[in-house]
Amino acid sequence: MEWRGFAYIFLWYLSIASGFLILCCPTIPLLFIYPELFRFIIGIIYSVWEMYPTVLMRLLFKTEFVITGDHIKPKDGALILMNHRNRLDWNFLWACMYYGTEPPAHKLKMVLKSAIRHVPFVGWVMQMSGFLYIQRRWDHDQSLMADQLKYFSNVHDTNQILLFPEGTDLSLKNIELSNIYAEKNNFPKYRYVLHPKTTGFVFLTDTMRKNKQIEAVYDITIGYPDLIPQNEIDALCGVFPKNVHFHIKRYDISDLPKSTDGLKLWLIELWSEKEKRLAEFTLSSSFVSNSLTVNNENTLTHNSLYLSFMFWTLIEVITVYNLITSSLFQYWCLIFCIIFVGLSFVDDGFQMLEVKFYNRFKHPKKNR
Repeated sequence: MEWRGFAYIFLWYLSIASGFLILCCPTIPLLFIYPELFRFIIGIIYSVWEMYPTVLMRLLFKTEFVITGDHIKPKDGALILMNHRNRLDWNFLWACMYYGTEPPAHKLKMVLKSAIRHVPFVGWVMQMSGFLYIQRRWDHDQSLMADQLKYFSNVHDTNQILLFPEGTDLSLKNIELSNIYAEKNNFPKYRYVLHPKTTGFVFLTDTMRKNKQIEAVYDITIGYPDLIPQNEIDALCGVFPKNVHFHIKRYDISDLPKSTDGLKLWLIELWSEKEKRLAEFTLSSSFVSNSLTVNNENTLTHNSLYLSFMFWTLIEVITVYNLITSSLFQYWCLIFCIIFVGLSFVDDGFQMLEVKFYNRFKHPKKNR
């Protein structure tokens, strides 16, 4: 264990727990009174938090983020596709969204494995933020995602939805499984990516099109020229890259095929191009692009990042102080921990409770 790795993981987790207890939980009554305002406030809280991991990496490890390609438009309803090099990709993605979005504001949600929603505080905040969880039972998963996406449309909550089409990270075992799949289907074997799963992509694209909540698909390629932290243990041991590179390509939704087969082929070809791009990146340690660099100051720690650091440090101090000194706050924490443990195991999560309440009591006619 290395002190910077421990400090990063500790502060990262404490910020999430503190935000959940002090900022998110008090907003829950709004869910039953004014769902649109509840969703807006939770979105703001999460957007402000996303800068915190970025500034921690800048201060503790001096990690630099090099971003090339297109800007991400913050007002785009969009589907974001990214290769899944390791289990910490999503952690570096916050920096990509901060430096790559102009202006640096967005409303990102992720499609994740359902088991993650059970993680105390981390999974609970993601539930409140409206992340989409899948259980690898497709009939069940597509029904829940359709309900969530329709709800976002009804409350006018524009989002960028992140999907990892590979479904898992680029470990040696997963490469072997991907190559077996390639042999069976007469596909080329890949070294830098896994063959993408097309079902979820096609469903999300079609559903978001139907709901008129998608303007673009963004393809993000992440590359590591030096150290690659494969999992959380690596992060705890201080294995952080000195540089993380992202290449962003925006596709207008009108340019994508309309048919199911066309969308599948489009994604397969996109991943073939990504394999080639990463092969070139391995040789040059940079993404070769004729596009402009999104942010020429991407190595700087901006004032907004310092403000984020001060804000979340204050929230953490308040949380720890109250946990030590206030029995009332201790009961507050205990009650909401019990509630979210229960929701995690007896239902499909807080995010679906929110959708069900809206459909039944607020605007049932919109969902007939």
